[in-house]
Amino acid sequence: MSVKPPHTPYRSKWAPGLTLCIAAACSKDPRVTLRTVTMHVPQACPVDGNAYAELDALGDFEPTPPAAGHLLGDVGAQLPEIDASARALVADATESGRAWTGVASVPPAGDVDVLLLPSLASCALSATIDQRTSAALAPMAGGHVLVVGGAGNPTPRTFVADLTTGAIEPVDIGLLRQRIRPSVTAFGDGALVAGGVADDGTVLATAEVYEPALNGFDQQRPIQIGDARADQGAVVLATGETLLVGGVGLDAQTPLASMEVVDPVSRTVRTERVAQLAVPRRAPIAVRLASGEILVAGGADAGGNSVGTLEWFSPDASSATKRARELVTGTALALAPLAGGAALAVVAPPAAASADFQNVWVIDADGALEAGAPVEGALTAPALFGGAGGSPVLWTGDRWLRWQPWRGAFGALDVLDDTPAQVGVAACSPDTGLALWVAADAPAMTALRFDTRGPYAPLPLALLVNDTSETAPDRLPGPGILSFDASSGLTLGPGASAFVTDRTYADVTIDVDAPTGEASLIVLRDELGVELEVGGAECPGLVASGATSSHVDRRGSTVSWAIAGGAGGTCSTGVQPNARITVGVRGPASSMRSIVRNVRVARVGPG
Repeated sequence: MSVKPPHTPYRSKWAPGLTLCIAAACSKDPRVTLRTVTMHVPQACPVDGNAYAELDALGDFEPTPPAAGHLLGDVGAQLPEIDASARALVADATESGRAWTGVASVPPAGDVDVLLLPSLASCALSATIDQRTSAALAPMAGGHVLVVGGAGNPTPRTFVADLTTGAIEPVDIGLLRQRIRPSVTAFGDGALVAGGVADDGTVLATAEVYEPALNGFDQQRPIQIGDARADQGAVVLATGETLLVGGVGLDAQTPLASMEVVDPVSRTVRTERVAQLAVPRRAPIAVRLASGEILVAGGADAGGNSVGTLEWFSPDASSATKRARELVTGTALALAPLAGGAALAVVAPPAAASADFQNVWVIDADGALEAGAPVEGALTAPALFGGAGGSPVLWTGDRWLRWQPWRGAFGALDVLDDTPAQVGVAACSPDTGLALWVAADAPAMTALRFDTRGPYAPLPLALLVNDTSETAPDRLPGPGILSFDASSGLTLGPGASAFVTDRTYADVTIDVDAPTGEASLIVLRDELGVELEVGGAECPGLVASGATSSHVDRRGSTVSWAIAGGAGGTCSTGVQPNARITVGVRGPASSMRSIVRNVRVARVGPG
């Protein structure tokens, strides 16, 4: 299929399955090829063809205002708002005062499916799954999610959910071994299910690979992992490899300090040049930070006591990168990375905790622990989801809250229903605005859409003018550290940073005002966590005393800069030409402070 010019109209059609069509064409007299866009709604949350919908087409271009909306029943309506180079679609539908939203990736060719979910209301996907305990749930490529393993009667099957359609189906080829308390992570275009306990009580030293082409597990090539382990943490490294962290060994009781890396390309396991945990632990949490580093927290020691030690490891897991710190412990821990480079921890208090137990912590980008405003009321089963807007959503055990990064506190999330309180049995965030979970007492997978922002989302014309929206700090804000005032702008202490949330960029221009002449560094961070500080040691010159504005232009591997008054240059060390980047501002270590305002970030489209 050829790529359609930007203004060739898309076509729309609607069917009982909620279907639209888009057209692609090229040349002066184009040959039109139709691409079908089908919108799906779970049976539990129905919408009909009288709903009114708008589609936003997003990509590496500055979007135009959406065209007039469409009735979902208008089969054959044209969709001129969908650009040929769109990489994502955001759908907003309304009917009788209710709203549904959907987010979908747009592949280079082929049809597009969009799952509409009620906005800020939980919704069970249409098909049922086998009930289970001790299962694992994780997103894969292509908008799919795998729920696997666990205990039940009969032995629960593995299911794949397609979050572009809402369909849930059992796999055609199941696991070779039943696995209770395994880990599951994305692995290439499939998933890696590692370790766990077999039905005879054996702790397994193997891993199995789910392959989409088979719609099942490759039973001919199981992977032998370095240690038998169950209850391990697992996280996908920036390289796409899976890191297995701790757990329990052969006796199903002794916590492990070992970690190992599994490569999805070669399907080999690496234990050499992989660090060890300073504190062995079962059931740890491992997350990848914006820097690419791995943060390990929580879990239990050999005596069953909660582990409070935080450990950081390099992006390739070869070495510890920071001094270990101690976090308070309780009956449960939730941990989530934050957009600015920090992490957020929520600790359910122990039974004998005092009323002033500190249950919310920000772990800043430098590894320091800072106390956030405590969650008031019951906090029994914390689970953190997503992070769109720099604001993860928290399930406390009986209600929903959302993190407010510039206040250092949680605020209410106006969910429209009473969500069952079994969210934490097996849960994940397939994207930063979606929560997905499986409850032990219900044969269903439940979703909650709370945000639609993503890598291609549009930005307001200017940031840090009236407020701090669409940005996130890398630490807890405070006077002299990181603070915003609408009359002056954002004040950054030495080393303090704020990043544009959610969005990633290919070619981009960045303009920043320094109203007092105290300029900041402009930071370009790639998906591996590698940074280029424009104005720093590798690209000096941008930060000049008295300069009231600065400009950065990234085109492929070339990064150039200019300041008010005409001075400018090119960075001697650029970025990888195909790397997608996030954008931030940072206070220079050599200055007591910098003040920035009116930040403009614009995509530079192809050609």
